[in-house]
Amino acid sequence: MNTPTPTNRLAIVSFVSGFLSLLSMAGMFGLLRFGLTAHDLIITLIDRVIIPLRNFCMIAAVVTGILALREIRRKEGAEKGKLLAWSGIALGTVWIVLMILVGLAFLWGMLQQ
Repeated sequence: MNTPTPTNRLAIVSFVSGFLSLLSMAGMFGLLRFGLTAHDLIITLIDRVIIPLRNFCMIAAVVTGILALREIRRKEGAEKGKLLAWSGIALGTVWIVLMILVGLAFLWGMLQQ
């Protein structure tokens, strides 16, 4: 009987990290729709938990995705998970680029005043 090809664990971590960064952004926007003030507990939760979690997950998705692709290539077909690794890299990279663009937009707005 043929044994199924195992999926690379780093590829799974990459995809899950990228997906968590996506979920944390969706959760953050969902919480901000409540029209909260700066003293609300939810704003503190966003600042101290969700944003650092998102930042960690973005970087983890890219790094573990690259490491997973290296391992998969080195093992020459003994493991699968390229699509998961590339998905994690893409999700992490999109959020990193988006953060940079938002930061530049804020900087541009401050310089215009």
